[in-house]
Amino acid sequence: MNNYQLIKHKLEAFIRKYYLNELVKGAILFFAIGFLYFLITVSFEYFFWLNSLGRKILFWLFVGVEVALFGRFILYPLAKLFKLSKGINYEQASKIIGEHFPEVNDKLLNILQLHKNAKSNDSELLLASIDQKSLELQPIPFQIAVNFKSNLRYVKYAIIPVFIFLAIYISGNSNLFSESYTRVVNYDQAYEPPAPFSFQLNQDQLQVKENESLSLRIFTDGSVIPDNASIHYDGETYFLKKVNPGVFEYTFDRVSKNTEFYFSSNEVTSKPYQLQVINVPTLVNFEMQLDYPAYVGKQDEVLKGTGNATIPEGTKVSWNLTAKATNQIQLNLPDTLENFHRSEDQFSLQQQIFRNTSYQISTSNEQLKNYEQLSYQLKVVRDEFPELDVEMKRDSLDRQVMYFYGKVADDYGLTGLQLVYFASENPKETKKVNFSLSTSTFDDFVYAFPGDLQLDRGKAYEFYFQVFDNDQVNGKKRTKSETFSFRKFTEDEETQEQLNNQEETIKDMDNSLQKMKESNKELQELDQLQKEKKQLNYNDRKKLENYIERQQQQEKMMKEYSKQMKENLEQFQPEKSDQFKEQLKERLEKNEERIEQNEELLKELEKYQDKINKEELNQKIEKLSKQNQNEQKSLEQLLELTKRYYVQKKAEQISKEIDELGKKQEKLADNDSLNSSEEQEKMNKAFEELQKQMDELEEENKELQKPMDLPRDVQKEESVKNDQKEASEELKDSEEKSGSEEENNESGDEPSDKENSENSEQSQEEQNSQKQKSSPSQKAKQKQKSAGQKMQQMGQQMMNMMMQGSSQQNQEDAEMLRQILDNLITFSFQQEDLMEDFNAIEENSPQYAKKLRYQYVLKENFQHVDDSLYALA
Repeated sequence: MNNYQLIKHKLEAFIRKYYLNELVKGAILFFAIGFLYFLITVSFEYFFWLNSLGRKILFWLFVGVEVALFGRFILYPLAKLFKLSKGINYEQASKIIGEHFPEVNDKLLNILQLHKNAKSNDSELLLASIDQKSLELQPIPFQIAVNFKSNLRYVKYAIIPVFIFLAIYISGNSNLFSESYTRVVNYDQAYEPPAPFSFQLNQDQLQVKENESLSLRIFTDGSVIPDNASIHYDGETYFLKKVNPGVFEYTFDRVSKNTEFYFSSNEVTSKPYQLQVINVPTLVNFEMQLDYPAYVGKQDEVLKGTGNATIPEGTKVSWNLTAKATNQIQLNLPDTLENFHRSEDQFSLQQQIFRNTSYQISTSNEQLKNYEQLSYQLKVVRDEFPELDVEMKRDSLDRQVMYFYGKVADDYGLTGLQLVYFASENPKETKKVNFSLSTSTFDDFVYAFPGDLQLDRGKAYEFYFQVFDNDQVNGKKRTKSETFSFRKFTEDEETQEQLNNQEETIKDMDNSLQKMKESNKELQELDQLQKEKKQLNYNDRKKLENYIERQQQQEKMMKEYSKQMKENLEQFQPEKSDQFKEQLKERLEKNEERIEQNEELLKELEKYQDKINKEELNQKIEKLSKQNQNEQKSLEQLLELTKRYYVQKKAEQISKEIDELGKKQEKLADNDSLNSSEEQEKMNKAFEELQKQMDELEEENKELQKPMDLPRDVQKEESVKNDQKEASEELKDSEEKSGSEEENNESGDEPSDKENSENSEQSQEEQNSQKQKSSPSQKAKQKQKSAGQKMQQMGQQMMNMMMQGSSQQNQEDAEMLRQILDNLITFSFQQEDLMEDFNAIEENSPQYAKKLRYQYVLKENFQHVDDSLYALA
């Protein structure tokens, strides 16, 4: 390619860029002029509301203008660019380039003209000139002559309509474009001019929850402000509430379905609006089934309409709910969240409740989460521990018998009651006694301990009661009573206890006997008083009334003491048959019968003291006085006999205990492993205790009207004490000597291995010698055996002398009884002779007074016989 061809190629590029620039400029002008004309068109229609013909002309005029602008600014440069039509030629292009580049000027145009002439002349010189000039212009970039930036001055024309559009849109009058454009495009459709005002709502979204209310605020916008307005829906019309000029309100109450509505006023109608109802999750039926634990004995219940309840611990609660517009129901517990099981519109859930629980039930659907939250509370009544209340009283006669009265109760029911007892020295080996018990919530029981239990004598025991409830949730709960202690007496201790009890009863009865003597004196005074007075006054009768009341109380006490003495006799050594004891029991029974007779007489006096006459009252009082005297004598006899009986039995018991203590003393002397100063001191104290008992027995014997001969060897007692004392001292000396030798052995140096081996043969001899040193001395053993033998001799001696004394007493009593019988027979004969003498003489005879005096002598003699019988009894 020569230089000229390069010039032509660059001119072609320049021409394409030139028309491309024209296309860019045309596009900017087409947009600016076309958009501005569009705004003018729609604005003209907006303000003037042309008729159909006017809008048709406006529409086609707009179309024509836009087509002309498109053809001029878009199609024309495109046709030149793609050479669909003739554009500028090379000469015109060279002129444009020459104007832009001063160094080119007319050079390019001259080359083109020379090239045209060169075709006709075919001169080589001309061609060389063209080639040379073309070479000079070759470095110049012709395309720079076209500058795209020059089109920026047309952009301002495009910005003007854009600003106008944005200003109108921001001002809220965007309907200027939409409505006017619609009417211009649809020019053949009839449109009415706009109303003087329009309705506007303040809500962006018209939604309301089911059965809730929604308030609307309606504004009117326009040149006219209406005085009233109406709302139309469901075929009904309602007036709006006017709040301010041009402002109205209306409230939809409890909306249950979607509703379409519109507003109207002065033939101006708003567009239709749609009120959408959001279905809320709602509980239709609430049912709570309570499955109580079987052991509480309560019938299962079904509660409807409420989730609150007071239930026993461990109750299974089942919620059965029916809901609409609900896809989820949750049970919100303090520490967990449970979902109900769903089956269409039915929801169910079960929980076992053990403690007080506050919970919530919440309903949800796709649109509303946890819409309805219902709060309830389940109050749990815990199964309490069973109650056990035990009262204990000891038998007043037998201290070895403990009476228990217990009350047991539980909130739901009882299952078992036990007596648990064990030896104090071994509390792990317990034994149990089951009692029959009602399964109801309350019961009571009575038990006498030890009852039929086989307990070892002399051993200490502990025991308690325990009751179990029927709790099936937490397991049977247990309540224990306090722990009681008991030690069964040995035979000797039991005998001693019975003796002590009877002694107390005797003392009480002795005191009552003294009071009876005082009462008898008071009764004699009353008898003498009523004999001296013709009629008793108010004070005298009051004295009699007080006496009767006191005497009734006294008789009641005496009867009770007599009964206690008889029971004590029955319990005292029941395994031994004793004729004297049986006779005493018979006397006590007869005494109770006499006391009952006195009580009847006292009741009769109390009932008729104001009704009977003076003579009858005198007879009643004399009768009561005689009965009281007889009863007093009988009681004195009973007390004396009982005292003698128990003094004798106590002496026998002491002699037995002395004999047994002597045997224990000898056994201790023969047992080297147990023989020690400590054990010997126990023996010493036991003997001292027996001496105190013998001292007390002597005092009780002295209180008898006729004391018995109690055998007691004081010298032997002192000898026993001396032997025991010397034995104790010997044992202490040997123990101290043995202890000092052990300390010396421990403080010495430890022997070496060689010494150990050498002395191994002597180890057994050393052990034997140590045993001999630590064993009691022969002197101590001798003293112990001596004391034991003397105590056994004392016991046997006391027993033999008591038996001899009893036999001598029986002989003396028999001789006295013979003498009393002789006197009684003599008295009987004398009384018969006197009766015959009274029958033989007349009443006014001088012998009558003499015989009467003799009768008084016989009476006194009979009183002596009676006293002798009383003393013998």
